[in-house]
Amino acid sequence: MRRFSLVWSGQFLSAIGSGTAWFAVTLWVWGESGSATLFALLTLLSLAPGLAVAPVAGVLVDRIGPRAAVLIGDGALAVTSATVLTLYLTGNLEIWHLYVIAVVEGVMESLHLVAYMALIPLLVEQERLVRANGMVSLADPGAEILAPALGGVLLAATDLSVVLVLDLATFLFAAAALLATPTPRPAPAGEEIRERRSWAALRADLAFGFSYIARSRPLAVLLCLFFVLNFSGAVSYALTTPLIMLRSGDDHTVLGVVLAAGGVGGVLGALAVSALGDRVRRMTLVLAGMAAGSAAGPLLTGLAWTPWLWIASALAAGAVLPAVNSAYQAIWQSRVPEESQGRVFGARRLLAQSSLPLGLLVAGPVVDHVLTPLFADAGGAPAELLGTGKTGATALFLAAAGLLGLVAALTAMASSRLRGFGEPLAVPSTGREDTLR
Repeated sequence: MRRFSLVWSGQFLSAIGSGTAWFAVTLWVWGESGSATLFALLTLLSLAPGLAVAPVAGVLVDRIGPRAAVLIGDGALAVTSATVLTLYLTGNLEIWHLYVIAVVEGVMESLHLVAYMALIPLLVEQERLVRANGMVSLADPGAEILAPALGGVLLAATDLSVVLVLDLATFLFAAAALLATPTPRPAPAGEEIRERRSWAALRADLAFGFSYIARSRPLAVLLCLFFVLNFSGAVSYALTTPLIMLRSGDDHTVLGVVLAAGGVGGVLGALAVSALGDRVRRMTLVLAGMAAGSAAGPLLTGLAWTPWLWIASALAAGAVLPAVNSAYQAIWQSRVPEESQGRVFGARRLLAQSSLPLGLLVAGPVVDHVLTPLFADAGGAPAELLGTGKTGATALFLAAAGLLGLVAALTAMASSRLRGFGEPLAVPSTGREDTLR
């Protein structure tokens, strides 16, 4: 784990720096426009294009190697931060600049993520993949807790330029850590060496990831499960804050505590899986965690009326998610040949995470225009359980999203095809070259 720990430390610090910069930039956008629509558009532009180009990113990862692809992604992200810094210091920064930069960052972040997932098996033994992925999963809740605090303090004490300079410094540290780490490069399969620059080869490479997943029934089922889980998570992200505000009488303190509890749960869960994750069957972590997270997360939040239950829900759901994601990544990293992981992971990212923008886009309109009218005159048990008007409509859709995830996980548990799938192979075949690059 020594080589991986060095690379991880650089990537973790870079994730904190990027999260802090993103938080500061979004506050700048809000201060300049005061528009929630523009804020939401910025978030969408940073997500959708990256998903669309994920298969192309995967082809690039397999052609040049995960290490080089991570460096390219980090370098491009550093250039975008430097561009924002230059525009800000010269007084030329406008909101539309950030929309263009959000698209570029989304594309480069997609390349970085696909490459990083393919890099991990080159640095870590199969038996320790869950632990390594648990360490990686610490970045999201860590940034969720630290980024707003750091961004708020730095903006209050200085200005946006200081935050961007620190972000650039973390990119440089991450690149230096990776360059200092010798990393094996997977040897390409014989049939893949020929004519890699032709259009026919490119089309074949783009289709490879999708066909590989289609040929593996367990991996296809896993992908479908995460499509459902991501949809449920997107709905939860979109509706949890409005529901808590509606039921708490716009109590910002309660909302802040609930959101902080989710971040704390994520950190605790990531630490736990980093220490103990390799001792539990991977598929058990995925399915039991998905069931527990769906029940304790959106389902409980949709039904709960007290702050203590909201806090417990956020804490439990946050703690479970790192275990699910870490085991899920380890299964794919163990079952997909290293020389093909870029293309397969790129296709997987597009397919599994396409439900994220879907959930974000449908949650609000369904609640506002479909369910709220139905709850306008609601009475009896539905009103007592969920509430009336927009409160009841929001609670219903949120709870339904949690129930969907719970049912999907329980259904998968009954599948004999999935039991034991994804455990480390008895004799791992890495297909690595002896030389380091």
